[in-house]
Amino acid sequence: MIRVLVVTPVRLLSDLIQVACKNQPDLTVIGCVSQKTDTMLYRDQCDVMLVSHAVPDIFSLLQTYGPNTNGPAVLVMGLPNIEPLILRYLEAGAAGCIREQDSTEELVRAVRLAAARQVALTADLIPLVLKRVSTLAHQQRDWNAANETEVEKSLTRREREILQLLAQGCGNREIARQLTIELGTTKNHVHNILDKLNVKTRRDAAVYFALGLI
Repeated sequence: MIRVLVVTPVRLLSDLIQVACKNQPDLTVIGCVSQKTDTMLYRDQCDVMLVSHAVPDIFSLLQTYGPNTNGPAVLVMGLPNIEPLILRYLEAGAAGCIREQDSTEELVRAVRLAAARQVALTADLIPLVLKRVSTLAHQQRDWNAANETEVEKSLTRREREILQLLAQGCGNREIARQLTIELGTTKNHVHNILDKLNVKTRRDAAVYFALGLI
């Protein structure tokens, strides 16, 4: 049985949701509250919270019961069909969004999806989310490329030579011999390389080189 908590200041809305859930064999409404503070009484008793976007402190509520917690999944309901607003709630931690235009059947379906820890959206909103994910992925790749370029620029020619020898398994003495530099100078270069790459060991630096990250 999926246990649902309704969070809305509108009594008519909570009554209608209770009727809709009562006709479903796998859903039960365990309570109706009007504000965030009252939800704490039901935190461990419900699987899904149906929360009106009109509830004050809703983003604080999403932070409290977000996907990285052990709390119930949160569905935000009654939203206007405004894509940036929907994305804002999803990125804040909502398990899904139910718009003003969505039907009771879609609400029930969203509750079931949220209870199963799946993204609870109508089919026409899926492309919106996929587009946003694609945009974020491109931004991450661009950031990684820029970051790698900065790291490469931060290493001197000598440090890159030493890093290559580290990747080949050479110790400090062997590096010093091959490059005809002092052992102390070699140690200083190795220390600087680890610091610039933000790694702790020579092996980590070697892996960094082997993976082509520098």
